[in-house]
Amino acid sequence: MENREDRSRLFADWAARYDRSVRSEDRFPFEGYERVLEEIVRLAAVRTRMRVLDIGVGTGNLAKRFVARNCTVWGVDFSAAMLRECRGKSPRIKLVEADLLGDWPSELDQAFDRVVSAYVFHEFDLSTKIVLLGRLARRSLASDGRIVIGDIAFRSIPSRNQAYGRWKDLWDEQEHYWAAEEVMPCFEHVGLRGRYLQVSSCGGVFVLERIGPRWHCG
Repeated sequence: MENREDRSRLFADWAARYDRSVRSEDRFPFEGYERVLEEIVRLAAVRTRMRVLDIGVGTGNLAKRFVARNCTVWGVDFSAAMLRECRGKSPRIKLVEADLLGDWPSELDQAFDRVVSAYVFHEFDLSTKIVLLGRLARRSLASDGRIVIGDIAFRSIPSRNQAYGRWKDLWDEQEHYWAAEEVMPCFEHVGLRGRYLQVSSCGGVFVLERIGPRWHCG
């Protein structure tokens, strides 16, 4: 299995051609990439001056959409090369270099109205996904905030299995693609409830909000 250093080198090598590669794909894993980003923005339902945190900001393709809507945007990523690409594209994004699996940077210990992410969480297995989402909900999300995640995802475990059979030659065995039916019950354990929208054959969006008192299961 690749370690974090291996993944860091991979993203450093990919940074300069990332935008071309994701936008030229019309099949797994980036089929529908632009539509997924558009749905993240739509479902985030931001207003002017909202504070938005983009997890795994990469080259800024998602973050710049929120800048265009007059939000104040922070972006965090563990790849210095990706952050350089992002800085050149959209200097208004406040960028922080940090590994999501490491210590949380002190400048991000604040409440954000929206926490968003695109094509990042498939880097983590299911239990790590849930731990990270719980930490984001506790430490970074405003009380009435919302987490919106777009990623390589499927409605069910059988649909993910079918996708594996169809795209086995393109499947990255080091990555962990979502199945909505598998993860939905887990959100409650970290105080969140979710809904899911399938956008393309291999891309979907999760919307997560805090569980209010009447929803809490104890």
